[in-house]
Amino acid sequence: AIDWILANVEGRPIILEATVDIYRWGSRVSTNTGLPTVLGWDWHEKQQRWPYRDEADLRRRDVELAYSTTSIDDLYAVINKYEIDLIYVGSLERAYYPAAGLAKFDKINGEGLEIVYENRDVTIYKVIS
Repeated sequence: AIDWILANVEGRPIILEATVDIYRWGSRVSTNTGLPTVLGWDWHEKQQRWPYRDEADLRRRDVELAYSTTSIDDLYAVINKYEIDLIYVGSLERAYYPAAGLAKFDKINGEGLEIVYENRDVTIYKVIS
């Protein structure tokens, strides 16, 4: 999936990917592609931008909401707030977020989201609304 992004994605789209606890392997999409994500490693962000540490916490809650909620309206509120272009759903997202929340992405495929890449472990959706 990372190779596909590197070969096929143009520009600097904002990617939604899982955010994980401190000292866990997260931000793997942005780390390996150089593309921006809603939130990288939140503790690093807090260390580097201490006066704005509350913003990192807010971003983390928004990422968790986007993946966990079953509400399409809540999802689009996060998408619009951060101008998200791509949504990455891989094994890390499946490990951290509830299946019911992840199912909404397939539910709106073709009606606001479009699958642009899929293999047995990863689905990447493009926001088309």
